[in-house]
Amino acid sequence: MPQNPAADPVDADSADGDLFADDAVDAPPVAPTPQGPDQTDRVTIAAAEELGTDRPRGLIVVDDATGELTAFALASVAEHPDAVVLSWASSLPLTTALRERFAVQIEAGRLRVPAGPEVIPLEQAAAEGAGNLLVMMRLPKSVRALGDRARRLAEAAGTSGHRGLEIIAGSRVKHMTRAQNDALATVFTEVRASRGIGKSRALIATGLREAVAAPAAVESSARVTVRGQQCTIALRGRGVVFGGASADAGSRLLLETLDPALAAGEFTAPDAAVASADAPAAAIASDTPEAPLRAAADLGCGNGLMTAYLAAALPEATVLGSDADADAVASTRATLAASGLEREGVEVTWDDALSRVADASLDLVLLNPPFHDGTAVDATLVQGLLETAARVLRPGGQLWFVHNSSLRYRTEVERRVGAVQQRARDRRFTVLSAVR
Repeated sequence: MPQNPAADPVDADSADGDLFADDAVDAPPVAPTPQGPDQTDRVTIAAAEELGTDRPRGLIVVDDATGELTAFALASVAEHPDAVVLSWASSLPLTTALRERFAVQIEAGRLRVPAGPEVIPLEQAAAEGAGNLLVMMRLPKSVRALGDRARRLAEAAGTSGHRGLEIIAGSRVKHMTRAQNDALATVFTEVRASRGIGKSRALIATGLREAVAAPAAVESSARVTVRGQQCTIALRGRGVVFGGASADAGSRLLLETLDPALAAGEFTAPDAAVASADAPAAAIASDTPEAPLRAAADLGCGNGLMTAYLAAALPEATVLGSDADADAVASTRATLAASGLEREGVEVTWDDALSRVADASLDLVLLNPPFHDGTAVDATLVQGLLETAARVLRPGGQLWFVHNSSLRYRTEVERRVGAVQQRARDRRFTVLSAVR
């Protein structure tokens, strides 16, 4: 008989399973220097050993925060010369760290770590695996994201012609909810919790259902003012993208403040474009002299709300939405498509800190950055993004930046970018602009 997926006691941190408030933006994980598996890795590995990794199957690791699950998977298939492990991560910094750590295994053809520059969706990467699929991962913080991951993996199992799929997802017990069991139960006939190791446990999902709903973006919309006119932007959220399909309060405050300034003509581009010959299309300004705002970017585009605003408000400009998270890139592209804002000169890239954008090539950068590392506020997460904005802005270009009002960034912004003006402030958020 299928086991009751809610039978195992877990702590219910929130009614809907989302563990953090909308404004608790998290930094993308980056695998540290190898230090051995942590407690959550160990409970996931123990569950994998219980299921058995020695029989033919495709081993997949998803969003490996430490690199230790990938190391375990590689060791498990060491005696099978034809076996190839897939380690897929939504975070580009994490992907880069994994590729650096396991460069030898990648070169030898024992490990695949898709790295771009184009996003390879999880279901596409996983479909290349041979045999029944065993997936090791950490539980996403959002129940919605967990269901999305499970459905994408189920799609991969069906596409590859193998109906076998098992998922092991580890977490700290305090971050586990019954809603996570329910999300997995929509895809699997049996969901159970492993024995705990310290304060960590794993959910083990087996028995892939015959009919599983295809993964789909979460849909919503937001009313925003564009050049003084009310417009509707259709928002789409895929995977673990921050905010799902909601318009987060910080971005809304920034746009509410930016639009009057834009309508008042506060922004003009220089007389001539400043861009290198090898700059990407989204970073090269128009050759038209004295054009207003020829090139703008949304640094950390999330679900695409601010990118869509730029595309609508600046129809003659090149607009770049960029994020280090693959799900954010997919979400922003879906938002632009649903809003009818796809056009030549609007680009969305999977990139870390605008690495492919030329120095001094942008007139405007919008930034609503991460402030949390897990559950803790970490003010240092913003510093690298401010340095990126300073690098890509041309002299006289502007950064518009929203942050939690409880934090103090004015000095940091002024030191890295230029003269700062506070544009708006409420109980939760503050909007600053800085001139390069």
